[in-house]
Amino acid sequence: MRVLMTGGAGLVGNALTRLLLKNGARVFCVDNLSLGTRRHLAEFQNNSDFEFEELDVSVSSWHKKIQGRNFDLLAHLAANSDISLGNSRPEMDKSRTWDTTFEALMAAREMKIPKFIFSSSSAVYGANPVMPTPEASPNLHPVSIYGAGKLASEAFISAFVENYGLNAWIFRFGNVVGEKLTHGVIYDFIARLRKNSNELNVLGNGFQTKTYIDVEDCVSGIYLSLEKSPDGSRHQEKFQIFNLSTEGATSVRQIAEESCRALNLKTCKVNYQNSPIGWVGDVPKTSLDVSKIKRCGWRPRLDSNAAVLKAIQDYAAWSKGS
Repeated sequence: MRVLMTGGAGLVGNALTRLLLKNGARVFCVDNLSLGTRRHLAEFQNNSDFEFEELDVSVSSWHKKIQGRNFDLLAHLAANSDISLGNSRPEMDKSRTWDTTFEALMAAREMKIPKFIFSSSSAVYGANPVMPTPEASPNLHPVSIYGAGKLASEAFISAFVENYGLNAWIFRFGNVVGEKLTHGVIYDFIARLRKNSNELNVLGNGFQTKTYIDVEDCVSGIYLSLEKSPDGSRHQEKFQIFNLSTEGATSVRQIAEESCRALNLKTCKVNYQNSPIGWVGDVPKTSLDVSKIKRCGWRPRLDSNAAVLKAIQDYAAWSKGS
């Protein structure tokens, strides 16, 4: 399998590349390195089945630079992953989330790539009253600019499937965590604690509770779903949506305490605010129904608390030398 991957220098891209190469695929990775880093790609530099080119997927000419290559699958992971940024700079989600998706779809169409993967998010559900939230929920009312960009992207993917014969897989992720973080609550807490080991200021009251999934479990779900979902002739077969998360949920307070513990900060003071959300567009509680992807035979190794604890310990060690 020949794979073109956008956003391949990020957390999920790194893990998915490793899994694809392990299973005999060839991976051509593009990334503008706004959030991803070359350090994530270093482990693949001597692998003849891996190539990287620094390109901005949000511009219409990006795929012209790799014309003449043939791919079986386009894995579109590029996006603005900093959800809180959307409130102050909505143009970032327009450019990095929506524009990148449209241009990736145009690349798939013009390069005749038959299969398309999209990394969506639980943010498309907004503050959904149904929990755990299933894929078929009618209540798709995102409250973040990021979530709106993801939902708009899903709609265009659906239309491209119907108009241009794509087979598409959309994965609505929970909060993905792992060793090579580039953003998010664990990343922020560790960075803040390294600057000031005496005090940690937390956005919100700390009772925000969400489901976290280990990145290795996440990419194993992507890979298995590709294998188990046959190409179809009907729209509902060609256009597959899967929630991809795990069991349980973890509060911000738990993450703060474990972050202090991982850095051996026994006297650190954690300060919370009164607000039930951390920023405009934050959802205080999320839980995804993952029964559909489990019917494909997928089972996560770690629940939410275990995934968070492992990510804190692994990231604290990995980022020490960065």
